[in-house]
Amino acid sequence: MSHRDSIDIDRTSPPFDQLTSIRPLSEDRSGHSSEYVRHRLYVGRDKRTRAQVLIKLTSKPGTIYQHNLTNEIASLSTLNRQLPDSRHFPLLIDHGRMRDGRVYLVSTLFDESPLATTIGTERMPGRMVGHLRTALAVATALAELHGVGIVHVDLNPMNILYRSERGQPVIRIVDFESSYEAARHSAGLFYNPPTTPGYSAPEVASQAPDVRADVFSLGAVLYTMVATYRWTWEGDVSTCVDADGEIDPELKTILRTAVAPNREQRYPSIREFHDAVAAYLERIWPGRSW
Repeated sequence: MSHRDSIDIDRTSPPFDQLTSIRPLSEDRSGHSSEYVRHRLYVGRDKRTRAQVLIKLTSKPGTIYQHNLTNEIASLSTLNRQLPDSRHFPLLIDHGRMRDGRVYLVSTLFDESPLATTIGTERMPGRMVGHLRTALAVATALAELHGVGIVHVDLNPMNILYRSERGQPVIRIVDFESSYEAARHSAGLFYNPPTTPGYSAPEVASQAPDVRADVFSLGAVLYTMVATYRWTWEGDVSTCVDADGEIDPELKTILRTAVAPNREQRYPSIREFHDAVAAYLERIWPGRSW
């Protein structure tokens, strides 16, 4: 077995002794190999329920690594407690520390694949309605998240999971290491989130985020669905949206507002962004209820 494929956990120790078929999560699901800088991702099967689970493990002992994963554990605990019936977020099954000090969590493994896998290399205007409906579904999930005082902060096409069911988008949101929970962090708890260039709002590097950080991220995600990843090679998202001559002017205004570098100029809530996108969708594809 190669180093890359090796399992860096003791399968005989709890809770891993209750799992079988443990293996690295494939790169098309994780977006990186098991040698990722912050953590390693494995999948397994619960011997008791036969359900597939995701195992996330810090790649090595260290304060920052532990803070990130501990933050995700705390946010998922809040979500599971306050939104027990939500289908949008993972269920935290177990968590703790290994003997060497590394932090781990075990959560549900969703069947859906990252939204990133649906984004091609060329623009497809014929898929515009689908892109807008997907953005609306993500906004609905984010509204649930914001309703319990949590901001995701690092939303991007890899941690939005997607599939279509009977013509409707099914959305899951994962990876809460960067999440900001007002009840914990505004009281002074350490917060230094990992972020994704281009998708995380510019202000999160210097000040506490609010819901407008997720408005920015979803705006960038929607623009990626429309324009593909090419914009990420050309500059920041707001500049690229401004210079894009292929987008309908009304949609450009919506995107420009969502990804404004100054958060005071963005939509003040994810609901207002949702309503703007829904109104535009109704105009280009009327007669539906969004």
